[in-house]
Amino acid sequence: MNPTNPTDAARVPARTMVTGATGLLGGNVVRALLAGGASEVVALVRDVERARRLLPADGRVRVVAGDIGDVADIRPAMAGLDAIIHTAAYFREYYQPAPDIGLLYRTNVDAVHELLHAAADAGVPTFVHTSSTGTLGPGPGGAPADEDTPPAPDVGRSDYRGSKVASEAVVRTFGADRGVRVPIVLPGWMWGPGDAAPTSAGRLFLAVANGQLRAVPRASNHVVDARDVADAAVRAAVDGQALRRYIVAGRRLTLPEITDAIATATGAGAPRSVPMALATMAATVMEVEARIRGGEPVASRKGLDVLRTTGYPISSARAERELGVRCRPFAQTLADMADWYRAEGMLGAVPVDQGA
Repeated sequence: MNPTNPTDAARVPARTMVTGATGLLGGNVVRALLAGGASEVVALVRDVERARRLLPADGRVRVVAGDIGDVADIRPAMAGLDAIIHTAAYFREYYQPAPDIGLLYRTNVDAVHELLHAAADAGVPTFVHTSSTGTLGPGPGGAPADEDTPPAPDVGRSDYRGSKVASEAVVRTFGADRGVRVPIVLPGWMWGPGDAAPTSAGRLFLAVANGQLRAVPRASNHVVDARDVADAAVRAAVDGQALRRYIVAGRRLTLPEITDAIATATGAGAPRSVPMALATMAATVMEVEARIRGGEPVASRKGLDVLRTTGYPISSARAERELGVRCRPFAQTLADMADWYRAEGMLGAVPVDQGA
């Protein structure tokens, strides 16, 4: 939780299921609910042992093994819930050159449909859906994009971004006629402690901290602490309006600014700044080397393409105004990440993704 923006203990759902509970966002949602005074948090995970290692040792946490692709197994755990906060997603195309696109759409789109209907059948009154600022195109005339900004015409160039647009269409088709209030949270590029998988942010952090990245392109994006997004999701579970979108984008920074800040936080050397074309050539080489080694590259052409096409300004004013969300300084986020990775013994190598 953001110490300058605590969630009111009296305004936290008493019993909440969190999907993807061992992921960067999901784990921080679990912590936000506990800090706010929740009586029970149902942590839906694929790997129980991993959950016991990563989640707080708190008697209010009930770990449930399940896969959102098989909702039938999850239905019993939905009984008596006050809310579901859905954070689980497939996003590996950002750093995996050959992602499973079928699995991506089954996870990010089809499962949302099944989960919503299961929640309605179980009488769960609130379902917070996690989308992405990647669903937004640039604002008109150079103005910041906001919740009413439509997707970019080329949003389908990224299957992940396209799947998030499709998932929001599923939410809107479901509507509110079945008695479930569904606010939608749109995070920017999430960073923060607890990124054990790691995500693209954690991979970049570790690559810079461990001296494995020599150059980064001159691109920009919005960076936000996952703890602040978690706070927004919990607040949306209480105060968010049905089918209303809430952007939590954080601060817009260039990639060289981000990596310079990582270097400062970890004492590492900062990568140099290079044109996007040169960075793309380097990512191509990384992908080839990764295929030969059987691993995953630090950067991919798809990830760089997303950075190149999503660097426009985005406003978080609605979430700040209506939910009271505040985003902490990015330097604090990186300092906390450095402390967490040191404690976990992860400063030394970029670990292989284990999923959320």
